Amino acid sequence: MNSNLRASKSGHQTNWTKEEVLAGLTHFFKIYRRYPTAREIDIFEYLPSSRSIQRQFGGLVVLRKELIPDSHSNFTQGSYRSEIASKTYKRATLYEEEFYNFLLQHFQPLAVHEHKIIRPGNVSSDYFIYLNEEIGVVIDLFYAKDRFSLGGVINIKLKRYSKLPFNTYFVLVGNGNLTFQEVADTIARRKIALPTNILIDSEQHFKESTIFEIKQQSIFSI
Repeated sequence: MNSNLRASKSGHQTNWTKEEVLAGLTHFFKIYRRYPTAREIDIFEYLPSSRSIQRQFGGLVVLRKELIPDSHSNFTQGSYRSEIASKTYKRATLYEEEFYNFLLQHFQPLAVHEHKIIRPGNVSSDYFIYLNEEIGVVIDLFYAKDRFSLGGVINIKLKRYSKLPFNTYFVLVGNGNLTFQEVADTIARRKIALPTNILIDSEQHFKESTIFEIKQQSIFSI
């Protein structure tokens, strides 16, 4: 292991050196074959917070240009951002349509609502399935490249969905390499447990098991 590799700790820390930051970036690259975004830096064990990098070195973009000049230093600008946004939109649209058709195989059309706004909170859900005339469940599709990014995506979604008065299913789609057991293991290692109304699922497990549990609760199941 690189002798400059340093683990981040909570509380007051001495300033990081550029060598220590470079060691952390290199270690991330060895694991994930790419360099981290600012959000990923904040949760990676061997890097300081993005705020610390901003304060001490002038920001992630500036530092990466200096330390790793051949890398793509900014994930949020220009053609790189446009390309990623386009691919993400096309992928999301494809999965939303396919998943909607799947739900219609199990529930009457009047019970399945796409992009329903749920109040209070003004949360736009991917799908809301009525179980009866008053209550239902929320389904939100998401993509995660690996177990590391899985945790980050879930944390982001929790801010939107955790206070909803309905059971909410976050369903991982587009990555069959992440099994339901791996998803469950990742969730089990969280320092803070998920709210009881939030359930994380893989696409395969949802379609082969969870969907039938939901159907048993619904008066609109087919």
